Amino acid sequence: MPLGEIYLPSDPPRMMEITRKAKKPCLTDKVLAAGRTVNSPEQVKERMGVALNGIKPTDAIIVGLYQRFNDQIGQTADFVREILTS
Repeated sequence: MPLGEIYLPSDPPRMMEITRKAKKPCLTDKVLAAGRTVNSPEQVKERMGVALNGIKPTDAIIVGLYQRFNDQIGQTADFVREILTS
């Protein structure tokens, strides 16, 4: 077992199921598993799409950003616009 936080492939579907069942709006975080399970911008966009399409319309996601090496704020905003308009 790896040390620290563990992100299992079965976690996102379970999280989204619980979030959809909640009567109140929810904040969903760790949709990118702290960056530990994504290796490319394409994977980031795919994971964000799964999260945004798997929660209720009144819910929101929290995404950590690290601006040091590239424009993650701009990239994330572009991904969200693309996902929500498709």
